[in-house]
Amino acid sequence: MYINPSAREWKSDYLIDPAILDFHKTLPDYGQTPLVCLPQTFSEGLEVGPVLIKDESHRFGLPAYKILGASWACYKTVCQGLDLPATVRLEEVRKAAETSNLHIYTATDGNWGRSVARMAKMLGVIAHVYVPKVMLETTRQKIRLEGGTVVVVEGEYDQAVKEAEQEAIETNGLLVEDTSWPGYHEIPQWVVDGYSTMMTEISEQAQELVGRGPDLIVCPVGAGSLAQAVLAHFKSTQPSAAVLTVESDKAACLQTSLESGKMTIVSTEDTIMCGMNCGTVSDLAWPYLRDGVDASVTVTDEEAGAAEDALHDMGIHIGPCGASTLAALLKVFKQGKGQIKITDNCVIVLLGTEGPRGSAFDTA
Repeated sequence: MYINPSAREWKSDYLIDPAILDFHKTLPDYGQTPLVCLPQTFSEGLEVGPVLIKDESHRFGLPAYKILGASWACYKTVCQGLDLPATVRLEEVRKAAETSNLHIYTATDGNWGRSVARMAKMLGVIAHVYVPKVMLETTRQKIRLEGGTVVVVEGEYDQAVKEAEQEAIETNGLLVEDTSWPGYHEIPQWVVDGYSTMMTEISEQAQELVGRGPDLIVCPVGAGSLAQAVLAHFKSTQPSAAVLTVESDKAACLQTSLESGKMTIVSTEDTIMCGMNCGTVSDLAWPYLRDGVDASVTVTDEEAGAAEDALHDMGIHIGPCGASTLAALLKVFKQGKGQIKITDNCVIVLLGTEGPRGSAFDTA
């Protein structure tokens, strides 16, 4: 486990743009996803306050949170491509796009590409979704059913990102990714901004459920955009929350980078936490993660699977990426909760980022 004691003092000056939530409310099937209390016996067993999980298994009719960032980033990008202000209605964007021949390019392990494909269709543009060779055909088909054109690459997710970028450059297309690198920050920041709707919901729902905001957020990490959104919001509140990140032990680019003090690319292996199977931390997210993450752990496929089963027994149907947060919490407690100063009345929020196998496991 990696610990950063100075993260407790780190503050974010990020301010959420209220226009983002207003935009999300205009989309079909908008509604807050549930913040669910785990059984009291569970939290009592850990000797902490309420343990809550944000259930993102049904967000805009899709089995993951990714549509929050994809929708806002695609909307802003297409508006920019059409020289429209980012205040126009979707119908106006779609009408303007009819004669534009705009194409969006992106790479995915599954849910991100599915979300981009859906939003592109809603905006009246074509989405080309680059995917790693190991992706299941059922996952590819779900992207196609959302209107996306699937391009299979010989390699892992990072290679899909490179090929999507190259094709966008060669065709003068629109590159919409949820990771970033030097020179490519604006659109990934819009993705992070889109995730702010989830942060707003958590703050409001925690206040309603337990009378105060969270003291600890446990967040799964792939490239780190969601964790950036968590840090941007919950390190700007008073009091701020501690943030524990979790990665697959087969794709631990963040923990490796934190331990070395610089962004470090790692090779990855196949994992049931496929939505976290990234070998490179987002360049945009890195300063937030480096300075603001209080603790970082990795979990095995077996630990994530056991946590998924435990949540299922509690009546909560979350996939392995989301369940990794419970696995991380249990691992921290086994190693000693004092290391990240978890108190007996601590309010803990786990981010259940995706639905279970059958709806999201093969689309993480």
